This record gives sequence, structure tokens and C-alpha cells, in this order.
Amino acid sequence: MRLDGKSALVTGAGGGLGGAMARRFASEGASVLCTDRDMTRAKRTAAGIEAAAGIAVPFQADVADPAQCEAQVAETVSSFGKIDILVNNAGISMHKLALDTTLEDWNRVLGINLTGSWLTAQAAARRMVDAGGGRIIQIGSISGQRGNMGGAAYGASKAASMHICKVLATELSGQGVMVNAIAPGPIETGLSHHGPTRKRAYTERIPIGEYGTAEAVANAALYFASDECIWTTGTILNVDGGYGAQGASYDPQEIRA
Repeated sequence: MRLDGKSALVTGAGGGLGGAMARRFASEGASVLCTDRDMTRAKRTAAGIEAAAGIAVPFQADVADPAQCEAQVAETVSSFGKIDILVNNAGISMHKLALDTTLEDWNRVLGINLTGSWLTAQAAARRMVDAGGGRIIQIGSISGQRGNMGGAAYGASKAASMHICKVLATELSGQGVMVNAIAPGPIETGLSHHGPTRKRAYTERIPIGEYGTAEAVANAALYFASDECIWTTGTILNVDGGYGAQGASYDPQEIRA
């Protein structure tokens, strides 16, 4: 198994993406601390892993609280003796037009999606450096790469989170800590639900022609978490069905004419 003997912390593990990654890691042999601000959700993910003969421990943590960012890393070490992998996935979504976004809205989104992610990465990285290596995976978003309507706070938080990946990779890769990020494209999870016009607008821009799945993101995360990821660091991988790559698209007959 690709993660046999590894220990992982997956934040926001009670949600769609976090749960999929926690389950995928456990199926490959990792022991997983499943954290969520809602303990019921964390327990549900951990119970599903254990029912499949995996190893998981639920833990309640709200990354809006700096002390809890540190606490979830410490709990991973306490439960499993070490932390080999961090998936910085916990976050909230907010879709508000720029002129309707209040300072309170802005601070809440960035406090969780950016500051919480940064403090958790910092706490995990210190332990990984002391241990001689590890893997950090930032969960960003294509919203951090494009000016999507209603995405001022959310997009800014994800863009900055992905930038953290590059800085940490530059500073830590020489010490054995590989740091990468995943930018998921349109995927409907518990965090986000798209209305009909928004879903149609996204789907029309996805060359594959359909929304992605949490499992597709989990598969990408597995590579970044594994020992196979030995010369890939500072990378932002779009798992988006080609959404970010598409240029102008029109009737191919116009080209053939």
C-alpha cells in the first residue's frame, strides 16, 4: 500500500472533499486524524474508515482559533507518534458580490481559509522538519486563479493559500518536506452548491463536459502524499476537467472550412 505506516492529518474531514481524501489515505494504509469543527461529522468519517478496516481518530477543531490549529497537529502526533502528511482542507465558502462583502465577511473567510491554513501548515512543518521530512498539501481552488463573480473573499483566500504552497516549498523542500497544492474545479460538495445558471455556465467551460468528483481530488492528493512524490514540490495541480486550460471554443467546422 502506498501510505503504509504513514500518519496523516486531514482537516475538514467531515465534508465531501476532506472525507474522500481521508478515506483514500486510509485505504492505502495511513492512520488518519479526521478533524472538523463539527465533531459529529468527524466521527462519521472516522467510523466509515474503521468500518472498512482502516485506522482513524476523530477530533474536533475549528481552524478559526489559532490554538486549535496547533492542537490538531499535536493530537496527530499524540495519536500516531508522528505526522507525515497534512492536508489543509478546512474552509468555508462565501459567494457575495464585491460591493456587498462586509469587513466581517472578509475577515471570517480569510481567517479560516487563509490564516487557519497557514497556522496549521506552520505547526505541522516544524514537526516534519524535526523528523526529517513530510508532505503538506494545500487545498486551493480555481476560484483563486480566476475572477469569478461573487468570489472576492473566497478567491483571495484560496489564491493566498496556494501561494503559501510555493513559499513553503522554497523554504522546506531541502529539508525533506514536499509542499504542493490542488486547485479543484467545479465539484458539488457540502461546501458549495451551484444554482442552475451557474452550473450551466461552468459546465459549458469544462472540456470534459461535466462536474468533477471528490474522488478525483483524493486521487491527486494520494500522489502528493506518497513517497512517489520525491521531486515534485511547489506545484499547483488543477483538478478541473480542463476548465483552466480552455481558450476560445467554437464550432470545429469553422476551422475545417
